[in-house]
Amino acid sequence: MGFEVDERPGATFDQAALGMAHVSLDGALLRANPRLCESLGLGLDELTGHPAGDIRHPDDREAARQHLQAMRDGVIQSSTHEERLLRRDGSSFWVAVTRSLVRGRSRAPLYIIEIMFDIDRHKRVEEARERALAGERAARIRVELAEARMARLQIITSELSRALTPTQVADVVLTQGLAALYADAGYVALQEENGMVDVLLAPGYPQELIEPLRRFPPSARLPSADCIRTGQLLVFESREVFRDAYPEIPTQNWARTWVAVPMTVGERVLGALGITYLENCEITSEDREYMMTLAQHCAQALERARLYEAEQRARLAREEALAIAAHDLRNPLSALSLGAASISRMAPEGDAGQRIRERAQKLKATTEYAIQMLQNLLDAAIIEANTLTLEMAPYEVDAIIAEIAEVHAPLAEQKELRLHVRPLGYSLRVPCDRGRLAQALSNLIGNALKFTAKGGEVTLAIALDGAFVRFSVTDTGAGITPENLPRLFDRYWRPRAVRGAGTGLGLYIVKGIVEGHGGQIFVDSQLGVGTAFSFTIPIERPRDRT
Repeated sequence: MGFEVDERPGATFDQAALGMAHVSLDGALLRANPRLCESLGLGLDELTGHPAGDIRHPDDREAARQHLQAMRDGVIQSSTHEERLLRRDGSSFWVAVTRSLVRGRSRAPLYIIEIMFDIDRHKRVEEARERALAGERAARIRVELAEARMARLQIITSELSRALTPTQVADVVLTQGLAALYADAGYVALQEENGMVDVLLAPGYPQELIEPLRRFPPSARLPSADCIRTGQLLVFESREVFRDAYPEIPTQNWARTWVAVPMTVGERVLGALGITYLENCEITSEDREYMMTLAQHCAQALERARLYEAEQRARLAREEALAIAAHDLRNPLSALSLGAASISRMAPEGDAGQRIRERAQKLKATTEYAIQMLQNLLDAAIIEANTLTLEMAPYEVDAIIAEIAEVHAPLAEQKELRLHVRPLGYSLRVPCDRGRLAQALSNLIGNALKFTAKGGEVTLAIALDGAFVRFSVTDTGAGITPENLPRLFDRYWRPRAVRGAGTGLGLYIVKGIVEGHGGQIFVDSQLGVGTAFSFTIPIERPRDRT
């Protein structure tokens, strides 16, 4: 509604402790009281007749104009609004402006009166509090971001410990690292022994852009190549800076922020970790430190992966050599064994012939032992190369252990040992490679007979164990020391007490055969009591086994 006043100014206006002004309907200053003039540092003659917007902060002029317009149009009669006024020196201060439309006795609008309450101190305190809160929030965000990144780094460290190849390493670092940095794309470029640089993985980049850059010489004009050559962190925080440095790169217009981080081990630069953002980003000191840490982890894991691959290649070459040697030697040894058997049969009667037969039998036994050792080498090479082939078919498990017991009964009798057999007692056919399963059981029962003293006992048993069949060989021998148990199934390993005999491959081969069937092998031993070896194989044929 506004209010009516005497059209003549009163003393209250001039003597008011608050800033007051009369503003015409078209927005010009008609009057200003002394308090307002003092606050602005301007004389009355410098204000009268000038646009009221001149004394307001530029950011607040439009809002004030809209308020005045709404009053002129009769939409509102009064309002209160916070805004900033400008002093003569250009500084600003906050006021709460209450505006009211003034009408004459004829009810015609005359002007707008503005009463200004100085709230500058309150607003400054409020702004300071907001700045403090904003700083506190920013600090909290930085702490939370650092904690999140540290958690990511722990995940990366854990997963890198299981990464065996350079590509697996790159996948871990890029998957977790890009997420921690909120990056849009990245790459791992590794310099090979021949000097060329290979990009192992580059998630996030358009295929048509990254494909031509998959492999390049270290002299190439690329940020990754320059990073590898100089060992320096390269950061390009805008498309223009990147384009100036690398005008020929086809990807220059695709993204806006590019980072290349050297991956170093000691003084050697193994390659570069690339990180890319589609938008302009400020790469902070915390970002750079995290990127360098990430690249360091990647470099160390890549070095381990390289060493692992080199060791695998050397092992494969050794296995191939052993397999070839074993294969080439087996035929002449077999011929030697047959020759010894022939000599034994052809030896004449009498003492002279007996001596020939004894020597021939020793020769035959020695060659058969050598053939068995060669066969162990071949089996171990096959298991090591993960190429063990099993001819699976359903067989009666009781029949298998009965056959094994029958074969070893003479040796048990010779050593004056009691050999016990504990079958299931009912028909159960289990899918297995009968020959390989017999080989594993023969190895275990052979060891039990070998290391059990005269008068002892060896038990061959079978039992159901959930979805598995459990075979066990238990003896009453001297037992195995606790420190030797973890290494029993290691390749070429033998306890010190029995060194000098065998290849140390028997239990390794048993473990390979059992795992080839989809089972597990176990050992339990107590010094002075005996040892129990057992293994399981599934009753149902494993789907991923052949």
